[in-house]
Amino acid sequence: SSGINAEYGLIYPTSPRFLLVRGKESEAKSVLKSLSGVFGKEIDLDKVKLVYTTRVLNYWEQLKDFKSHPTMLKETLVCMLTWFVCASLFYGFSFGWSKLSSNLYISYLFSALGNFIAFSLTVPVCNLMGRKRAMLFFLICGIVSNCLAMPDLKLSDTWSLEYVACLIGNLSISGAFGTIYIYTCELAPTTHRGMVMSFSSSSARIGSFLGTYTSLLYDITDRRVPLAVFAGATLISAVGVFFFLSDTTGRRIPETPRDVELLAGKNKYQEVEEGGKDEKV
Repeated sequence: SSGINAEYGLIYPTSPRFLLVRGKESEAKSVLKSLSGVFGKEIDLDKVKLVYTTRVLNYWEQLKDFKSHPTMLKETLVCMLTWFVCASLFYGFSFGWSKLSSNLYISYLFSALGNFIAFSLTVPVCNLMGRKRAMLFFLICGIVSNCLAMPDLKLSDTWSLEYVACLIGNLSISGAFGTIYIYTCELAPTTHRGMVMSFSSSSARIGSFLGTYTSLLYDITDRRVPLAVFAGATLISAVGVFFFLSDTTGRRIPETPRDVELLAGKNKYQEVEEGGKDEKV
């Protein structure tokens, strides 16, 4: 993982916005020029002055923005819930294979293969179906797989319906985990993206702890209990995504909480310049 991250650091350039905020305009222009060449539309920025509106990063003020911008608060809470559920199931599966099969090595081999396939398919599926539909697709597959794992049905001496369904569920929840990374970044405004991602990641950490303990229920109760818990949690998350999150496919990324509200169709946040002052209309 650290090796892959190091490669990303060498391949991907530094954010032009990051450089501009720190007064490195020439470096920001260099990055923008190289990126324009990648897309086949190289531009000359030597005579262009880059302008960045300075924003005061006050964490308390950022927190208060959630109260005054209900759509951003709602979407952040749903994202936190979805991260929590995805992490719970992801680590619940990861630490529960010993309960499903006598051959632990084969179980983890198939699990790793499922993760590889899921993460490889995340971006193509998002581009094909859209962010929201892709998220719902993976979550619904997770719900169905947990339900399919409940009946006692032996497919062979070494394979059972529960084992196969859990492998499919592992692939599905891995895809959902990959999708929610993209989805959350596109829902959160630039000014609050770091905070929203921190909240979501913290929720995932809590979910990862609880998911591993939920898998221990296999030892003390009926095996259908943890499956029902996982299916129920995934259903709640899917309902939240369906009703409360908007699709970001092909939509511009919001830069401020006001942009989030405007993209949600709340025109009362529209501001117009009048007499040198911004007013709400």
